[in-house]
Amino acid sequence: KSKEFLLSLKNTIGMSLISTALGYVTAIILAVFLNEVRHIGIKRFVQTVSYLPHFLSWIIVTGLVANVLSVEDGIINNLLMKFGFVSSPVQFLSTPKYFWHITGWTYVWKEVGWNTIVYLGAMTAIDPCLYEAAQIDGCGRLRKIWHITLPGIKSTIIIMMIMSAGHILDANFEMPYLLKNGMIEDVANTIDIYVLKYGFKLSNYSLATAAGIFKNAVNIKFSSMIPCNL
Repeated sequence: KSKEFLLSLKNTIGMSLISTALGYVTAIILAVFLNEVRHIGIKRFVQTVSYLPHFLSWIIVTGLVANVLSVEDGIINNLLMKFGFVSSPVQFLSTPKYFWHITGWTYVWKEVGWNTIVYLGAMTAIDPCLYEAAQIDGCGRLRKIWHITLPGIKSTIIIMMIMSAGHILDANFEMPYLLKNGMIEDVANTIDIYVLKYGFKLSNYSLATAAGIFKNAVNIKFSSMIPCNL
């Protein structure tokens, strides 16, 4: 049981770190990109397309991922074989080394648009005079982003970092549970799946409760470790 718990802990931390890091960075990049777009039609189109996956349930999302990565008629394998990158279909959902990356990029696709809302809102509070002054001084777009936009949303970035740290042991229960199979079980089982197994299937309520309390205690500890004066 202890070995199984440690394995679940390792998987949870690994998937959580990948998803959090990718989601955190991509949300900031997309928000900066949208803030720089001057064509309203293009900006609204990109926002709408990026927001829509957030409203899909994880059951639908995992179904789409399974179809896209399918060995038989998955679009990814078809494209890889068509352009000669591989000679035979890749077993994406049956190969352990791919699973964490699949969960991370799936989370990005589903939530990146929604996560940009906070950063875009923070960017609206930046004084436009700063951009005008930078323009007079000869600053290009990249220098404006580096010296005005990013410092202007620094406090928001820190707050989002603290909130993300509070979910260090949240690896999204639905996605690993729905995508896992016998061939990748060792890298797919998380603490939430561990609690489900021992609490509901094996009726070991004390062990499941202890695992759940441990998860919440670690989340609280990590969120309190990040200094607010970065």
